Amino acid sequence: MNRRIIIAGSGGQGVMLIGRMLAKTAMNVWNHITFFPAYGAEVRGGTSNCQIVLSSEEISSPLSEMFNCAIIMNQQSLERFLPKLTDNCKAIINGSLCEPNPDTRLNYIEATHVALRLGDKRAANFVLLGALLASEKLVDPAGIESEMQNTFTGNKKKAADLNIIAFREGMKLA
Repeated sequence: MNRRIIIAGSGGQGVMLIGRMLAKTAMNVWNHITFFPAYGAEVRGGTSNCQIVLSSEEISSPLSEMFNCAIIMNQQSLERFLPKLTDNCKAIINGSLCEPNPDTRLNYIEATHVALRLGDKRAANFVLLGALLASEKLVDPAGIESEMQNTFTGNKKKAADLNIIAFREGMKLA
């Protein structure tokens, strides 16, 4: 069994952060994991995506042509990756920044609006990650929360607290 995941958005939306956290947490569950980041010409504001492969068998390539799980944070990324989603893909879409699409594979969540209500739009990535993990049991959500606490320490502890709340809110919205 394997899961081929794309997480895509703009630089500065925390695409790489949640991708790394998912891959690191998956090391406790899956036999084989790859994490492959890709950046546009600009870091903040440019395109950004990462591909994660979780597999019970050896992975022949870290790059995927098609994906069976997705987190899409903006319209540009939706347009780019929609044709690369498998028929049974579970795609979590930031409905705050993406236009509606009747495709039944797409689950729209107003992640940016939820994050703003919680106090910081930068937590939208964790809203979407929570929604994905509630619908696809890829890793134990407690592992992601633990990783947040390990990542956001010292003067960033408030960020950990907010991101955990956003993550849990996303799980409820899935």
